[in-house]
Amino acid sequence: MGTKRALLEVDPLCLPVGMRVGTWRVVAWRGRGASGTLYRVERARGETGRAYALKLAIHAGDKRFGREAWLLRRIHSRHVPRLEEQGVWEHPQGAFPYLVMEWVEGEPLYEWARERNPTSRQCLGVLSQVARALEATHGVGGVHRDVKGENVLVRPGDGRVFLTDFGAGHYRGAETLTTKLLPPGTRGYRSPEAWAFLRAFLRHPTAHYPASACDDLFALGVTAYRLVTDEYPAGTDSEPESTEPWREGGPGPRPARELNPQVSVELEALIQRLMAVAPEERFEGQAGAVAEALEQAERSLGAEADEPLFRWGPEQRPRWRSPGAVHRAEVRDAAAREQLERPRSEAPREKPWAERSVQVWGAEAAVGMLGLVLAVLTVAGLYRAPALMPDGSRRASQQGNSVAVGDAASSLSATTLAPMVVEERRAGIGLSMPEKPFPGQRTPPCDRNGEEVVRGGCWYRLAAAKLPCRDDAYEWKGACYLPSYPPRRPSTSHPQ
Repeated sequence: MGTKRALLEVDPLCLPVGMRVGTWRVVAWRGRGASGTLYRVERARGETGRAYALKLAIHAGDKRFGREAWLLRRIHSRHVPRLEEQGVWEHPQGAFPYLVMEWVEGEPLYEWARERNPTSRQCLGVLSQVARALEATHGVGGVHRDVKGENVLVRPGDGRVFLTDFGAGHYRGAETLTTKLLPPGTRGYRSPEAWAFLRAFLRHPTAHYPASACDDLFALGVTAYRLVTDEYPAGTDSEPESTEPWREGGPGPRPARELNPQVSVELEALIQRLMAVAPEERFEGQAGAVAEALEQAERSLGAEADEPLFRWGPEQRPRWRSPGAVHRAEVRDAAAREQLERPRSEAPREKPWAERSVQVWGAEAAVGMLGLVLAVLTVAGLYRAPALMPDGSRRASQQGNSVAVGDAASSLSATTLAPMVVEERRAGIGLSMPEKPFPGQRTPPCDRNGEEVVRGGCWYRLAAAKLPCRDDAYEWKGACYLPSYPPRRPSTSHPQ
């Protein structure tokens, strides 16, 4: 009874650090998508120090995970994460499927571009890699159906690009899982023919739009447009004011160079072709042809393609970049590149997990160290919840119960969970500020002494900290921050 009760206390959306899922141990909670929650995990036995990504279904019995696994097992591309394992996590609420994949240490495409000032040549290189991923996907009879900047990761060390999240994917012969006219996807990236199908079959009881490679290429065009202009094209949905450009024979989107003259003529032409109103004009649905055209342009363009795309300035607005933010990104990129190029024999030894929460500092100026200690003590006194730990993890740590997953069980106490760092990083590489607050993090009004509002959440700035930030701190505009959480109430329950 105790084990079952303990498992009931575990929120499937927020597994506690240290918990076992099959042969995997949870190291960190990393985010939540439309169909699953993502964790950083490591093997519970044997191999140590190597990270993997575990995607756990939000809903028990989610059949989309079977389709995603089918695709990942068959796609062989250096631009698609490799599938390691497919399994099921047994829970009193049901059987939750999960996938374990190659870990990708990368930045979402739009975030990568926002913190840098890329050139037309760099954008051509990034987009060609996404096209190669789509070529491999279409080659096995699959379609991604949710190509967008958030699902494209750029690895800082070498610029290698990964197309991720095949949860909305489909393949020939796969079961249709929804009753909606349009398949899963993101509204602003849908093709004109998809919206035309919706208008034509709005009241049809059984019609389903068959997404094709041309839909993926249109979404790649929208992604490219957003990448080089910082804006989305006029909507392709059914709103009257935005419909006319996308009707049959319509002009399509406003050319990218009208918004950003720095975009090369060749890159603009390729983007316009990807977003053609007629699907057959999008390279006839051949992602390989798209990749070749992008790669050819990257090789052949002159020196003008190496000019930054965006203007320099301190303002946070479209098509402007901060010199300071770009410089810091260049420093991080250089450190990541050095880490990747370092021979494995020279790589620092991975510390045992119990030691990773202890930061060993070199000799520093006395004033700097004193300021850092005072800042950390101030933050610690204001909240006791473990930094960045999701709500479900905190609830489990307060109970101190044993939790079991399938045939694995581990005893997790509050003292075990409290010091865990949710996101590890390589030495010298700071953590990027997340786009939105973490689960349970305080949100405005941020009225505690010392709190600051950053991206919709309350944060404490470590005034004396130097870049790169400490392992559990996040970098924002040249400073280091820790998230603010509500004070933890003393537990009134006891383990049973």
